[in-house]
Amino acid sequence: MVAQRFRTASEKEVERDWREFTGGGPVVGILRQYEASDVQGLIWDDESSGHRGLVSWWVDGERAEIVSVHAEPTGGAIGTRLMDAAEDELRRCGVMKVVLATTNDNVRALNFYLKRGYRLVRVHLDAMDAVRRVKPAVPEIGRDGIPLRDMWEVEKDLLRRVA
Repeated sequence: MVAQRFRTASEKEVERDWREFTGGGPVVGILRQYEASDVQGLIWDDESSGHRGLVSWWVDGERAEIVSVHAEPTGGAIGTRLMDAAEDELRRCGVMKVVLATTNDNVRALNFYLKRGYRLVRVHLDAMDAVRRVKPAVPEIGRDGIPLRDMWEVEKDLLRRVA
């Protein structure tokens, strides 16, 4: 039996993940635009169940941005494992605040982050127009028929533990 495990993600694995889940790089974040070569990441791999996931981040001193979080299947606690591991690694690197963004159609992701102690700090109105200038294939309509217009920015103080 093969155990569940984390391992460091290679640049090629990040590129493949981004291609599969976002149509490929670059990823337009809150702090900047990212290529796979800019980020660090972890992979969760459970070969026995086929569950997998990847989280990537970029560090700038005492702050960081979670650039991507993808878990398959959703709702199976893989996203929680990935975020816990990423936040632990960021704390070890001296990061005090972490930010991330999700689109205005991704209410499920927003709820996930809020339950984990993130706070909604900004709504970037019409941010998806800037994303489409970089990635023209990004659709106008998102999940559940919601117009894909804005980005929600959430932030977490990593020094403060949330129950």
